[in-house]
Amino acid sequence: MSNLSKTESPPSPSRRTFIRQSAALLPLVSAWPHTAMAQPQTCPGARYKLIFASPYNSELWLSSPHMHQQLKHNIEDFSNGKICVEIRDKGSQGVGHDLAVQVSRGVIQGALLSVSNLSPIVPKLDILNIPFWAAESQAYLNLITSDLWQQQVTEQIRTRGDVAILLYHLPGARTLTSTRQYGKLLKTPSDIIDVVFRVPVSQVLRQFYQLCGTTPVQVAWHKAAMLAANKRFDALDPSVTGLYNGPNGLNQHIGAVSLINSVQDGWVSVINQRWLKSLPRKLRIAVWEGAEKTFVQHLSMARQAALYCQRGLLRNGATIYYPSADEMASWQEIGGYQRREWHATKVALLGKLSAFDAFVAATQVNNGLTFPT
Repeated sequence: MSNLSKTESPPSPSRRTFIRQSAALLPLVSAWPHTAMAQPQTCPGARYKLIFASPYNSELWLSSPHMHQQLKHNIEDFSNGKICVEIRDKGSQGVGHDLAVQVSRGVIQGALLSVSNLSPIVPKLDILNIPFWAAESQAYLNLITSDLWQQQVTEQIRTRGDVAILLYHLPGARTLTSTRQYGKLLKTPSDIIDVVFRVPVSQVLRQFYQLCGTTPVQVAWHKAAMLAANKRFDALDPSVTGLYNGPNGLNQHIGAVSLINSVQDGWVSVINQRWLKSLPRKLRIAVWEGAEKTFVQHLSMARQAALYCQRGLLRNGATIYYPSADEMASWQEIGGYQRREWHATKVALLGKLSAFDAFVAATQVNNGLTFPT
């Protein structure tokens, strides 16, 4: 979720009213991309260009809450055409950590990437990857829209001066998924002992899979499909949405998907702060307002996309497994956030254990937005 920075204007009652009104229109949003896809990349009369890169295909909006065209439309609309958003999709500008670096250095103005790709730049974000406290979509939505999260995380990222989070995306919780070559269903922790497990750039996720007895290996996202086909790892953990939309035909290399809902596979759209600060104040506000509207619109689409991706994986021959209550408890017991092994990580990232407890409490409070079920 985006908020105006302190250098702009604080959230006002009228903006909160806008959010509630937008949320009421969520059921109508699903038809919108048909017209959005017709939007041209060029913008006659624009004074500024925002190059926005993404690993995902704009045309495949049914399977992914990437919101490319909605973000383009909304920013251009709020800026009265003075900002032109150019989408560079399908990984043409790179993916993952590479995009984070490009935005940070100002090579491009914005990008969509996994939260995990920001953790090397902003280590505090890695608390999201401690398992089983903010994985469910409503809990995650409650957290990122809380004043606590906005002040302690989103605002701190913005004050660093490199990148700012335009909006959060909720593609769904991470899974335990075997490759098609490995093929085994991973029901309980005993099933993944000594399994070679692909992890993204996150020390916390690496620690989780080490607790589970795997051999974690860091694999760049754009190489996941090729290395899965070549039996270089046995399992990986993206959400169903991430698995289906992964680069280079990753969905053709998926075996059995176990929905353990460990960690939200969060995405973020980020923007370069130096470029943003170069804009006139009214246009800076237009960018934030366009992002905020896109965030509200994306909630309905995220749910629809997840269902679409489940059906797509099943058509490709994958298995999708819903763990029993006892099986879920076994995962929580071996790797959950309550374990003492996480104490040092919580203190390292947040300074004290009570700070983490406050974030857990924030997941329980609805701030006016409800994720569709």
